[in-house]
Amino acid sequence: MQQLTSRPAAMSSREIADLLDTRHDSVKRTIERLAEKDVVRFTPSVETSHEGAGSRPVEVYLVNERDSYVVVAQLSPEFTARLVDYWQEHKNEPAQIPTTAEAFAQAFRMLADAEQRDAARDRRLNLIDAKVERIETAQTVLSARPANSESIVHLRKRIWGMFGLSEQTIDAVMRQSPIAPRPAGMVRNDRAEAEGSTYAVYWKKDVTKVFEVFTRECKAVTDQFFTHPLIEGRFKMVRRDLCKN
Repeated sequence: MQQLTSRPAAMSSREIADLLDTRHDSVKRTIERLAEKDVVRFTPSVETSHEGAGSRPVEVYLVNERDSYVVVAQLSPEFTARLVDYWQEHKNEPAQIPTTAEAFAQAFRMLADAEQRDAARDRRLNLIDAKVERIETAQTVLSARPANSESIVHLRKRIWGMFGLSEQTIDAVMRQSPIAPRPAGMVRNDRAEAEGSTYAVYWKKDVTKVFEVFTRECKAVTDQFFTHPLIEGRFKMVRRDLCKN
């Protein structure tokens, strides 16, 4: 006897539009946006328009039951009961249909997860943009160090004198953290042994402001050791500028 296999149940974007009393193109755009975020998947297909005489082929998107809940939750959550009724009518095993609360609780969780991923991606892109901007600024080659600027060698000594931070901690803030100040430019090293190399210089006021903010955000672990979200592990710090009489 020949065995019959049924394909997974699917709902078209046009059926969703009819269910929600909304425009078909709006439903398709929503499905496309959710698919770009990897929240849902769809399969393009073609249906014949049911608008009477002169009907023409119409491109539709097919989504499975799970993804239909996500699409409706995004578009019109007030029509959730209609969607549950739809699947009860179109499936042979109504006992497997989730309740309205279960189905849309899962759908809203998925949408919230997608928003969190977008926010994390935006934060990463902002950090990349800031780093690119610092690099582009640093491409300006100056013939001499501007007044009120300093190299990493000089600022290490000055910041150590103010806050008692080690070279490793200072370098981590200056070179690896998103709060690092932008270079004032690159200065050509005129020493013969330097062979035309350059070094970065920073405005003193920018460096001071960064480390004032950094030290205020530090959390004390002991009298001498501190932590900061931007720095791995513990580090020493002494606010010498506050210890002076």
